[in-house]
Amino acid sequence: MSQNGQHPEDTGPVPGGQQQVHQAELVDGGLPVERTGSIARSEQVRQTELRLHHAEERLAEVQRAEARPRLPSLPALPGIPGLRSLGGLADGLLSVTPSSLVRAVPDVAKVAGAVLWRTNQWTINASLHIGDVVLRGAVSGQSAQMLVEQVSTEAKQSLRELLGIAEAPDPMPRSLRERISPSGVDAAPISLPDRMNALLDASSDLTYPDSGHPAYVRLLSELSPDEARILRVFAERGAQPSVDVRTRRPFGVGSELVAPGITMIGRYAGCRNVERVPAYLNNLFRLGLVWFSREALPDQSLYDVLEAQEEVEEAMAKAGKGITVRRSIELTAFGRNLCAMTGLLPPSDSTARVSAGETTRALLPPDAR
Repeated sequence: MSQNGQHPEDTGPVPGGQQQVHQAELVDGGLPVERTGSIARSEQVRQTELRLHHAEERLAEVQRAEARPRLPSLPALPGIPGLRSLGGLADGLLSVTPSSLVRAVPDVAKVAGAVLWRTNQWTINASLHIGDVVLRGAVSGQSAQMLVEQVSTEAKQSLRELLGIAEAPDPMPRSLRERISPSGVDAAPISLPDRMNALLDASSDLTYPDSGHPAYVRLLSELSPDEARILRVFAERGAQPSVDVRTRRPFGVGSELVAPGITMIGRYAGCRNVERVPAYLNNLFRLGLVWFSREALPDQSLYDVLEAQEEVEEAMAKAGKGITVRRSIELTAFGRNLCAMTGLLPPSDSTARVSAGETTRALLPPDAR
């Protein structure tokens, strides 16, 4: 006890509130309340700083992407839906990241494996099948030409199956197919001997309908509307004049061709694309419907009108006092047959014969002279 009679622990009354603060000063684990609050605030600050850091990284990545060089905008590429330009394609390639490439590796491997398996399977099956065809043909004594054609047909069919391409419809008329298969439809391809036998059978049948040469349908499918107008001009007006413009040289020695095959056929026919008339005439020549004659037409007034055209005058000026060589263009016998079968000429022309000039005075097309 002290001198005043009090125990040493009794130090007198504690100032108001200090004892409560002292008792509440410690919490779980003996940590001060003030220190616990400081840790929580520090954690919040750290999380906020981390979010700001991530946002800054994303912003920098966007800025780098915008700073990449871009290709100039080009017209949309045909046949590739969704691809607007080469610039868009380049941007898409530049935006590919290594991580996306790594994720795509398994899918690419699966696709490559499937394609490789399917290709190998087709190769083995096609080789076995074609080998069997060759062996059976050799044993049966087929000719080499027939065997080659059969192998070619089988190879094309196998390739169509691999690519998933539907086979083109058989061009053989239905009336002939019905002579091979009563239903007119056969799942198996028609062989060449069967086609020949069907044709020979039809030739001995007096009731078989004759609707013109089978090639006429194919020919008409290879004509443009303007070319049909040109055929009508030949059917209605007959042979048409044309001129070649050449440079003038003594006795024609060293004369150069400046403008070949100038005509007025496009204007007479009312063609929509008059500038394509040379190409139209080349196509008609390729199909065997017209021929180019080195001879002039008897009516010289037709050439007077043609040589007064601006195109001829420009070619003459380019040749430097050039000369014109008068030519003509006519329907072939086959072209007259086609025009007769399509109603452009009388039916009597369906049996037109080749003229002497068609074989002796024929000239190459203008672009081949």
